[in-house]
Amino acid sequence: MDRREDFLREATAIVGEENVVPLGDSEGYLDPYPLNPGRTPWPGVRPANTEEVQAIVALATKHEVPLWTFSCGKNLGYGGPEPRDGGMVALDLSRMNRIIKVDDRLCYAVVEPGVTFFDLFEYIKEHKLNVWMSVPALGWGSVLGNMLDRGYGMTPYGDHVKSLCGMEVVLPDGDLVRTGMGAMDGTELGPIFQGGFGPTLDGLFTQSNLGVVTQVGLWLQPAPNTYVNGDIAVENEEDLPLLIDILTTLRREEIIQNNALCGNVVRAATMRGNRAQFWDGEGSIPDWRLEEMRQEFGIGQWNGKFAFYGDRALCERRLEIVEERISQIPGATVKARFYSGAEGLALQHDDIAPLDKTQMAGVPTLKPLSTVGWAAENGGHIDAAPIIPARGEAVYEFYQEAKKLYTKYGFDLYIGYHLYPRHMVHVTMIFFERGNDEMLTRARALYTELLDFARERGYAPYRSHVDYMDRISDGFDFNDHAARRLQEKIKDALDPAGILAPGKQGIWPERFREQRSSAPQEQLR
Repeated sequence: MDRREDFLREATAIVGEENVVPLGDSEGYLDPYPLNPGRTPWPGVRPANTEEVQAIVALATKHEVPLWTFSCGKNLGYGGPEPRDGGMVALDLSRMNRIIKVDDRLCYAVVEPGVTFFDLFEYIKEHKLNVWMSVPALGWGSVLGNMLDRGYGMTPYGDHVKSLCGMEVVLPDGDLVRTGMGAMDGTELGPIFQGGFGPTLDGLFTQSNLGVVTQVGLWLQPAPNTYVNGDIAVENEEDLPLLIDILTTLRREEIIQNNALCGNVVRAATMRGNRAQFWDGEGSIPDWRLEEMRQEFGIGQWNGKFAFYGDRALCERRLEIVEERISQIPGATVKARFYSGAEGLALQHDDIAPLDKTQMAGVPTLKPLSTVGWAAENGGHIDAAPIIPARGEAVYEFYQEAKKLYTKYGFDLYIGYHLYPRHMVHVTMIFFERGNDEMLTRARALYTELLDFARERGYAPYRSHVDYMDRISDGFDFNDHAARRLQEKIKDALDPAGILAPGKQGIWPERFREQRSSAPQEQLR
């Protein structure tokens, strides 16, 4: 008998029968955009609180059943809620949805894994709190989960993991730990000071299979008196290096206060309809047609987005500096809209406001979900997002190679760069039709070749689809994979039974390690 059956039967006494998804249930957990379709839905359990998580972890250890942990399962483009291995059970934390505290004087919150960006936004709005959030592309996901997976948004607090401050963690042996200053009883310092006394532990539990995070503190942005949303249009493809250098320099100098965005014509088109509306030919949309679309849309080949927050006079001066710098690019234009505090608040309630304007104001949305239908009505996607140094020439070189690869495999190159002071996320999305075997074969080949090209140049994604975690982990190979060997030592010390998320980020416990290194990934799943 599958030992998961005994585990699931006993789990009903902990979480209730209605919160156990049994083996073979059609409502089980699957990737909604599968690169390798045809898998059987995974079983799962849904605890309601930390005590139930501790009990479930103990039960999994008893039955030697590995758990695949997630907060809300909305990590679309990266595998969603689907576990890595056929022997696993999903540990679904979405029922743990308490907003424990929001303090708008010191600007922080404490939340559980099931709290979505919509939940926190509505809470702040309902209680008229004087703070703004940072949100990712889609607001239905977990605040905690996005932070732990190093997700990002487009406000000054957009590098979400840097806003993490203290957490509560259930360890593989069921012990409960609070990190940082929260390790003291009777303190309120946990979500206020990043650090503690002794080695910092928070980083051990980001993109991690060393514990189950059941609570996290995060910092919020004070609501600004003025919000400015800016747009930059650059007509010529070859001006990308200069645009990147200008924007990232402005970010390093803290003239631009958020992590700016740079998108191409395909990105703009995905927000205006599906592919068939613009091109019904074979292969990638050709450059001549993209130029026609650019002119039809009234946009640039490259379209930058940036924002300012705070004192109006300072915002005005920041805009002057941006305009001066951008004037170095022939034909480039800068447009900006100023919002007062009240207008900015109104913008947060405007359902028809342009997407980037609301996201840069910390408003969760589902508008980008429509882009999934770009290739087909029954669409899906995988995100390829390597980290690249914030140097214009390096970005342009990678862009040119990505363009060749997308053309080779017949996909449209979607670009949505996120620009940080010293690095950038080279976001390219591969849109496909779900269940189309021929297209999925091309999508897998493109993604693999793009990863290989990135690794050859010393680049790698900051997060990964579950199907490619081992492949990407293999690229971190300094001193015979010394980092992974250290991670494995920590894994074996904290989780000798190998219960929590085996194989996450390519880190396998000892009992599965030989299989991981000798069997193809497809067989493991």
